[in-house]
Amino acid sequence: MPDPSMNNDDYWKKAVDMLTGYVLPDRKTLFDDLKGNDGIPLMHVRMPHKGSDYQPGFVSGGGWRYDNTDYVIPFYNAPKSWASDPEPGTVLDRWWAYITILGTIGGDDRKPPSGYDNPGGNENTSEYLKDKGRYNKDGEYIKWNTRPLAQYAHGSAAALNKIAYPPYTSRGFSDRGLSVDDSAYVDLLSFTEVGRAFDRAVKFFEDGARRMKEWDGKEIGEGSDKWSGTGASLFKHLVHKLVRNYEGYTEQLRGGSSHAVDVSLDGYALSSKPARALAYAQSVIRQEAENLYMAWLAWRADSSPQAWLYGLLQQAHLELFDNQYDHVDLKTGSGRIGRMHTVAAAGFRQMITIEGKEYGPPSDLSTWKAIGEEAVRRWDHSAQEWLSTAGAQAIERINEAMRDVVKAFDGKLSDRDKQSLSEIATKEQADNERKKSEKEREDIRKQNEEEIRKNDEARKQAEKDREDARRQNEEDRREAKREQELAR
Repeated sequence: MPDPSMNNDDYWKKAVDMLTGYVLPDRKTLFDDLKGNDGIPLMHVRMPHKGSDYQPGFVSGGGWRYDNTDYVIPFYNAPKSWASDPEPGTVLDRWWAYITILGTIGGDDRKPPSGYDNPGGNENTSEYLKDKGRYNKDGEYIKWNTRPLAQYAHGSAAALNKIAYPPYTSRGFSDRGLSVDDSAYVDLLSFTEVGRAFDRAVKFFEDGARRMKEWDGKEIGEGSDKWSGTGASLFKHLVHKLVRNYEGYTEQLRGGSSHAVDVSLDGYALSSKPARALAYAQSVIRQEAENLYMAWLAWRADSSPQAWLYGLLQQAHLELFDNQYDHVDLKTGSGRIGRMHTVAAAGFRQMITIEGKEYGPPSDLSTWKAIGEEAVRRWDHSAQEWLSTAGAQAIERINEAMRDVVKAFDGKLSDRDKQSLSEIATKEQADNERKKSEKEREDIRKQNEEEIRKNDEARKQAEKDREDARRQNEEDRREAKREQELAR
């Protein structure tokens, strides 16, 4: 089995496509149209400047659904040191990172994104968020599309459910704007129909063999009182040939296979080898569809990239205590009205870190872009680990089942009686000619014997006639002599 951890092949897509006909978008394209300003994945970030004077409670603000925004992170920034760590005593400006997470569902009081959300997927155009710069003033209004992601992360499970459980078909299935084409749907009960067709073929051969046996036992052809002639004799050979072959076909079709199921998903008992092999494949496909659906249920908690992003933003917000909030001092400005300012202390850093990894200064849009990319990467890795692994295993098991089905169909039905009707006719004609020749010879022999008999009878009659004539002559001589004697 291919090891999903060693490559980027999307076996989840391959398995879902194959099992359902619900053709998923490529996983690598899911976030192409899910970006905010400056190409930041999954979010739009605007950063208004809030002043340089000290404001109590500044760092305690922010978080989820703050100031009518999905996530807000307060941070300090040295005005002239955007990308470096300022020296202690440097006056710091107050900034906010207003983050709109794209593709969340619900109203203003919604909870943070979760894998248990059920997004429908749609195309959106913002009415106030621009696609250029940190100040939300430049460019066009952003557009994003969550439909491909929803189809991949949720539509796939709905499609698998149709195969794993009744009605065992994806025909007519449509979800989140994606439909199964009529030429691509999968109907597991069609395996039953094909299997039953083979069972009907077995019954046909069984019934045919029985009828042919009845005919084969009757007097047909030469020597029969009811049938006579070459055609009838040839028909008799044909009947005998069909008896032997139909019995052979039945035996071959009823043969066993290495894997077989005797009852289909819809409860039909199956008797032929191809039908049982198809029922086995049917059961394996259904089971693998269920296995994939169960794998999706186990992965569902991780199914939302927005939830991955939310977790990263939470961690980034918390780690700002270590990088900034705990490393500032207060300083009174000069002049009659000495305003209080926040200044950098030792250890202050203009850096967003998450789990110890540096992503860049909070004032830089490329930092938030890197965080968005990390959320996508973590989501993608999770999908590869959970879904693609399950998909690869399902594909291998189904391929094994289909190889067994192929074996059940490998051999052609072979004839027990391999003589063709032309061979039978030729042999029958030769036999008839031989018999005719023998009959002619027999007739000539009988005719000759009859002539010999007649000649013999004629010879014997001639001899009898000669004997009778001799006797008559002798009698006449004796009579004449007697008369002579009397006359003397």
